[in-house]
Amino acid sequence: MLAYVFARFLQAIPVLVLASIAVFLMLRLVPGDPAELLAGQDGTDEDVARIREQLGLNDSLPEQYVSWLGDIFQGDLGVSFARGLPVSRMLRTAIPPTVELAVAAYLVAVVVGIPLGILGGIRPRSGWDWTLSGFTLVAIGIPGFLLGIIMLWVFSVRLDWFPVFGAVSILDDPVESLRHLALPAVATGVGVAAVLARYTRTTIAEVMGNDYVRTARAKGLAESRVVVRHALRNSMIPVVTVMALQVGGLLVGAVIVEQVFTRPGLGRLVVNAIQARDYLVVQSTLIILVTVFIGANLAADIAYGFLDPRVRGR
Repeated sequence: MLAYVFARFLQAIPVLVLASIAVFLMLRLVPGDPAELLAGQDGTDEDVARIREQLGLNDSLPEQYVSWLGDIFQGDLGVSFARGLPVSRMLRTAIPPTVELAVAAYLVAVVVGIPLGILGGIRPRSGWDWTLSGFTLVAIGIPGFLLGIIMLWVFSVRLDWFPVFGAVSILDDPVESLRHLALPAVATGVGVAAVLARYTRTTIAEVMGNDYVRTARAKGLAESRVVVRHALRNSMIPVVTVMALQVGGLLVGAVIVEQVFTRPGLGRLVVNAIQARDYLVVQSTLIILVTVFIGANLAADIAYGFLDPRVRGR
């Protein structure tokens, strides 16, 4: 198993390198001189030259890339031109609220989506199955930001059950933090829950017709044991794949929903940085999001080895 995990880590390294190159080039290949954009319309030639020097834009692209990677490994992400603060300090402030929202939304997706999918899969064409179909149709059809606006209007403005904006750290006040998290987490996680429910339902329905499931039932095993020990375990590999792939969509959804609920976090940070043309902040935020997405897929690969020993032998 250790050899399998080590091999997956080695395979993730080239992907991370290619992703870092893409992030590096994406901002540098945008039409226009970044230094001129940062200097603004009132910037002088001296201002542009100073910014180019600070960003290392006078060097060749390979030299800039190597220097950028070296700074990242040293924990130096540069200084924000818009706010004059170290980018690493800004990220340390913005990351915790986004992580809280993403984790809460993922829990909503798993707790809602997986059970609904199991119930629909073991009872096809039943009331549960029709409920699942209706839920997925509505949840996938409504964007997270629109659902967030509707929920904000109904539950915060009209009913006054939840706060309208802001966030509280779960370490400072768990109860108040959950009140601030409830609506954004549901708005972000419902769409992912619908995707997980649909895939879980399909895989469970396929597995329930296999010979080993019928044999387990013929032996007199309880239905719950048949579902959990035989059907669910053998159907989880494609579901785990979907769960990992949804991390990217979840992060994007969290970034958008943060704007709807005026929550601090990476969403507001990157939007404000784009508006202010804060080059270093955008670049650092993107590389963090890409790294998280690659890490989620790596975790999915490792989970395959635990769920199916045949994967480790390939």
